[in-house]
Amino acid sequence: MMEAALAEISSRFVTDEGRAGVAIIHGADRWSGTVGRDGAVLGESGRYLLYSFTKTLMAAAALRLVDRGRLDLDHPLDEAAAPGPVGGRITLRQLLHHDAGLADYGGIPAYHAAVRAGQEPWTDDEFWDRTGAGRLQFEPGRGWAYSNIGYMLVRRILCRETGAGFADTLADLVLDPLGVADAFVPVTRADLEMLESGPSRYLGNGGPPVPVAARYHPGWVSHGVVAATPDAAATLLHGIMTGALLPPSLLAQMTAARRVADPMPGRPWIEPGYGLGLMADMAPGGSGAAGHTGGGPGCSPAVFHFRGKKRQPLTICVVTNGEDVGQAETMAVAASIRLPQD
Repeated sequence: MMEAALAEISSRFVTDEGRAGVAIIHGADRWSGTVGRDGAVLGESGRYLLYSFTKTLMAAAALRLVDRGRLDLDHPLDEAAAPGPVGGRITLRQLLHHDAGLADYGGIPAYHAAVRAGQEPWTDDEFWDRTGAGRLQFEPGRGWAYSNIGYMLVRRILCRETGAGFADTLADLVLDPLGVADAFVPVTRADLEMLESGPSRYLGNGGPPVPVAARYHPGWVSHGVVAATPDAAATLLHGIMTGALLPPSLLAQMTAARRVADPMPGRPWIEPGYGLGLMADMAPGGSGAAGHTGGGPGCSPAVFHFRGKKRQPLTICVVTNGEDVGQAETMAVAASIRLPQD
C-alpha cells in the first residue's frame, strides 16, 4: 500500500530526472527508499544534509537539559551565551522560538557571494558581526523573525553546558537515546562527498549546476548541520513527537506553536506556525503537520509528524535532490493524505 501511494505521488510531484528519499513510519508499519519521476520505487536511500531540521534536534537537546535542571528556558542569558548588549535581554525560549529579535544572514548579499565562491565559512564571531546581531530588530518576545544566528547561540549554549562538541552533544542527548546510528555532523568538505545530493543551481549562480561537494562547506550553516538517511530523520522526529525523548510537559511546550506568517506561494501550509524548533500548520482541518523543512544546496528535506487526522502515529520524511522546499513539503503532505487512515 505504501509503495503504491509513493509511486503515484512521485509521478505527480518529482520533476525531470529528480529523485526523492522517502521514509514513512505509520503505526507499526515502516518503509524507506527512493522514488523517481517515473514512479519507480527503489528500496534504497543514502544520507542527505538535513539543513534546518537540525533545529528540531537542537531544540529537543536543549529541552532534555531543561528537564535535567541544567538549563532554564526563561532565565535571561548571560553575556557568555549572548554577546554584548544582547546579554541579559534574551532567553533560551526566545532563541528556540525565533522571537529574540536577532538578525539573520539570508538577506545579506555578502553571505551568498562567499558561499557561491566556495570560500571558507565565517567564524561564529564573523557571523555575529556581519549580521549586526548585536542590534536587536525588535524588543525580545514582541515580534518574530527566523534567525539562524539565534540557533548558532543555541549550539554554543548546548556545547558549553555539556562540555562536549556539537556532534557528541547531539549524539548523547538525542541520537543515541532514540537508537539512531546512521546520522552524523559533517564538518569538512570531504564529509559531503559521501552524501546524496543533486547538482546545485544555487551554487552555479546562473551558470550550469555544480556538484555540492566541489563548492560547498557545511560550516556555512552557522548553527551546525546533521546529515542522515530519511529513515533516521523520520525515526528521530517520530521519537520526539510520540514522547520517547521528552516528558509530556516539555513536549507540550515544544509543540505549542503560534501563527507567525501568512500562507506562502508554493507551500502547503494554511496557517504557518512555529513552536520550539518546530514548524507547524495550525489551521483547523489542515494537515496537522509539525516538524521542520530544510533548504540548502543540492537537496530539500521535509520531516513532519501528522496529528489529528490519523488514528495511528504518522511521520514522513521526504528529501528531494533539488532546491525546491515547497516540492518536498507538498510531497510529504500528499503522502499523509494518500496513506490509509489506520
